[in-house]
Amino acid sequence: MSGTEFLLEVRSEEIPARMLEPAMRELATRLFEELMALNLAPAEMETGFTLRRLILMLKGLPSRESDREEEMVGPPVRAAFDAEGRPTRAAEGFARKCGVEVEALRRIETDKGEYLAATRSIVGRPTADVLAGMVPGIVEGLGWAKTMRWGIGEGPWVRPIHGVVALCDGEVVPMTVFDVESGCETSGHPVLSSRTFAIRGVSDYRRKMARRQIVVRFEERRQRLQDQLDEAADNLGGELVADAELLNRLTAICEIPGTVIGRFDPAFLSLPREILITSLRDHQSASTLESEGMLLPSFITVMDRPDDPEGRIKAGNEWVVAARLEDARFFFNEDRKTTLEQRKEKLDHVTFHAKLGSYADKTRRTTELTKEICESLDWQDVVEDGVAASNLLKVDLTSEMVKEFTSLQGNVGGLYAEREEYPAQVWQAIYDQYLPASTEDAIPRGRAGQATALADRIDTLVGMFGLGLLPSGSRDPFGLRRAGQGVVRILLEGDLSLDLDLIAAKSVLLFEDLMDRDGQEILSDLRPFLQDRVRHLLGLRGYAYDTIEAALTAGSSNLPDLLARVEALHKVREESDFLSVVLAAKRIANIVREAPQEDLEESRLKEPAERDLHDAAEALRNEIDQAEKQGDYEPGLRAIAKLSEPLDRFFVEVLVMDEDLELRSNRIALLQGIQRMISRTARLTEVVVDKSEHRGRAESKSSSQGRE
Repeated sequence: MSGTEFLLEVRSEEIPARMLEPAMRELATRLFEELMALNLAPAEMETGFTLRRLILMLKGLPSRESDREEEMVGPPVRAAFDAEGRPTRAAEGFARKCGVEVEALRRIETDKGEYLAATRSIVGRPTADVLAGMVPGIVEGLGWAKTMRWGIGEGPWVRPIHGVVALCDGEVVPMTVFDVESGCETSGHPVLSSRTFAIRGVSDYRRKMARRQIVVRFEERRQRLQDQLDEAADNLGGELVADAELLNRLTAICEIPGTVIGRFDPAFLSLPREILITSLRDHQSASTLESEGMLLPSFITVMDRPDDPEGRIKAGNEWVVAARLEDARFFFNEDRKTTLEQRKEKLDHVTFHAKLGSYADKTRRTTELTKEICESLDWQDVVEDGVAASNLLKVDLTSEMVKEFTSLQGNVGGLYAEREEYPAQVWQAIYDQYLPASTEDAIPRGRAGQATALADRIDTLVGMFGLGLLPSGSRDPFGLRRAGQGVVRILLEGDLSLDLDLIAAKSVLLFEDLMDRDGQEILSDLRPFLQDRVRHLLGLRGYAYDTIEAALTAGSSNLPDLLARVEALHKVREESDFLSVVLAAKRIANIVREAPQEDLEESRLKEPAERDLHDAAEALRNEIDQAEKQGDYEPGLRAIAKLSEPLDRFFVEVLVMDEDLELRSNRIALLQGIQRMISRTARLTEVVVDKSEHRGRAESKSSSQGRE
């Protein structure tokens, strides 16, 4: 590939795994954007990172900036010349800045009056010079979650920087990053290959790193590690418990992918599966193994080297794992000495939010809302289990196990409830309360689980919206977008025909005087917030944005009903007769937009075309009513197509805006009634129609009917 090549490596002390990928993405994005702004975008950009280095490799860069001309505006003419017309210091200084004589300056008219101007020719800088000025600011300005200073005050940055390699076509690009000057030398692994060595370019860098067994590309290192982990698991007669997040963490904490296999006392297998896996993952970054659904007394983790010849790494890991599992067993046994019901009183001392009370207060609200949800859905047989689960939903926040492993919130409560022999609906509802946490997760099992999960999320959303703590931009400290998405998914995937507006309004009342805002104001903000989540999820299912919008604007409180309307519109929207009605609906909307609401008097329908349209509309109304009663919207939408011919005839033969005001009002009333009727399922004016494509389909249909 022709063009200039650039290699950047920033070498530092070990960076926390969770911070590496976001920092690498920010570095690459910012550098690319700044190069783009100067028309210096590379043809190819590759990134790499390890726990000790951030790497950028750019190929196909232009060798220099393009020469360009820049229009410069100087001082106003009145300040540039004195009374005798002689140039003042202002004019002379501006001319020097532009590199021209005063006589070469032009006069231009602006909004502020007459000003001096000049065109300056700028010679493009070599790309290496551009990078020298650009890269240090980007590297030093990376947004780390935590930073530090070192030496005599260098930083702030995530860790002390030890070296910077910056090469443009093999030549050092001089720059300084936190008092560290760039060069052409780097080093390998701090123990296995610590001596420095010189680099001549990207290919040379790859080759010399590979010789030292360092894999700089994250994806390649992850695949190698995955292969090693799978092989080790197979040798032990099991398979890895899948955990993509853990694999990414293991990949980030090593430069040389190597694995170490350890064992622990089989007695620890008496711990609940979730607790054992979490203890190994969170405390030791270790993968768990299973065979036929049963955990094995073995684990696999990584070591930042290819082998462990003396077995010290294995022994150290086994010693730490044994201690951690002993801690987990202790916490588990201590927690079991107190029942969930006995722990419940401790929730008075756990704050949900300073203005919204304790988790005991939240529990009382959630329990009441769970009852409301069950009764609204006519789930009388679920109320008892739903209330029992709601009462214990947050109790595990007081447990030693959750204090040690916060990621097990909910799971621990469910495990303890199961061991206390609560009904399956109850302990599963507690266990599943945070589902779905992502788009891949399933919704909670059972009706009690779905009701309590909804109540918990709606309480949180209403409470935070009541304090004005709405998500803004990328900021969402209370996870409200995730909570909203959970509400929408549970309602859609659980097929729960719940009036969401009504339940949210009842939730507002449960907060009594704790809110900073009026109830209607809260609901008016919450409704579009949840609609945005609906748009996102239905968009992921492949529905067109205008189909979703048409159904949303016709009503969105009952989400399964909304989904049925979206699906029906999705199926019929491309049919030519229906598209004719969509175009007519847009025409009707334009006619009646500014008109006041009118009352129809059938006796004033004089023209045959308007009487026929009225009769067709009345017949259609019955079909739409029947379709809505059955919740089958597709026949209702298809029936609307029957208006296509009478509508076309009406617009050709009848003058809506007649000079006779009574006739005009009556015809507007006829169109207003049709608009309301055909918008009940979906507001058709939201559907985007390509008129030329529609004409082509209509002509094709007409031609085909003629042949028949």
